[in-house]
Amino acid sequence: MATGNQSNLCSICNKPSAKYLCIGCKKCFCAKNFNEHEQQLSIKFDNEIVRSHDELLDQIRKFKKSNSLSLDLFNLIEQWKNMTINKVEKAQHELTELIDKQRIAIIKQFESITREIRYRREEENFVDNDIDELKQKLEQFTQKDTTKTIIVTNNQID
Repeated sequence: MATGNQSNLCSICNKPSAKYLCIGCKKCFCAKNFNEHEQQLSIKFDNEIVRSHDELLDQIRKFKKSNSLSLDLFNLIEQWKNMTINKVEKAQHELTELIDKQRIAIIKQFESITREIRYRREEENFVDNDIDELKQKLEQFTQKDTTKTIIVTNNQID
C-alpha cells in the first residue's frame, strides 16, 4: 500500500481526503476506509485462501489414512499370494508322491513277471502254454492304462 495524491477521492465515501492507494486494487482510500479495506482483505484472505488451504490439508490427511488402508489391502493380497504359492507347492509335492507310488506299484508288478520269465529261462522249464500265458501277461501289462486321472478339488489332489 502506498501513499497517493491528496486530490484523489476515497473510493468508498467519495471524500477528497483519500491519502492511501491500494496497490492491489489500485483504488484510493481515506484513512478510515483504508483500515476497513485492509480488514476486508484480511477476512477475504482467511475465507478464500486459508480455508481452501485447510480443506486441502484435511483431504491430504484423509488420503494418508486411506493410503494406510490400501497398505492393508496390499498386505492382504500378499498373504493370499503366499497362501496360493503354498497350496501350489503342496499340490506339486502330493502329485510327485502320487506318481512315485504308481511308479513303485508298476515296478513291483513288472518284477513279478520278470522273476517268472528268468526262472523259466534258467530252468528251461516252459512249454507252449507257458509261453502263451507269459505273452498274455506281458500284453495285459502293456495294455494297462498307466495314465490315471488326477482330480483337484477343494485344493486337494485325489
